[in-house]
Amino acid sequence: MKIKRKTLFIVSTLLVILSIAAILAVSLRQTPEKTMLKVMSDRVDLQVKNVRFTDVGTSDMKWEIMADTARYQKKENLALFDQVKVRLVMKDGRVFTMSGDRGRFNTQSRDMEIEGKVNVVSENGDRITTERLVYVDAGKRVETDQLVVMENGSVRISGVGMILTLNEKKVSLLSQVRANSVGK
Repeated sequence: MKIKRKTLFIVSTLLVILSIAAILAVSLRQTPEKTMLKVMSDRVDLQVKNVRFTDVGTSDMKWEIMADTARYQKKENLALFDQVKVRLVMKDGRVFTMSGDRGRFNTQSRDMEIEGKVNVVSENGDRITTERLVYVDAGKRVETDQLVVMENGSVRISGVGMILTLNEKKVSLLSQVRANSVGK
């Protein structure tokens, strides 16, 4: 009788353990899966870090865009950049380097906008600073409606609003223009 009781006790204990395991397994399967953390917007098709993009295209210039991060929105034909630096090489060999906190590049129209502590430096050291610049590819011009400061080794010119035509090599400050000579 003693052996039967021990056997019965062991079998019943195993059945209870198996029943509990089966109940846990079924209940865990019915628990909804945890949703993954959503990091990117539904509008972003691609996001990358430490970007270097070179575009030679059919235009008269070569673009080299470098940025800490870039997001591409295919439906809008839009590339968004953080901590962007653009090196622009003109057909005649002139080189301009533009940098800013944020950038937007329309891959279809080839228009570009740079915002936040914008600096433009030419290969000979001429410098333009502003808060926002827009490049319009159709007219090959750079423009802003913000305060602009242009400096080189001998003069500092400031004004509000600017149009720079790359083909004509002409700069126009639109209002509140002031000029000071800079001594070395």
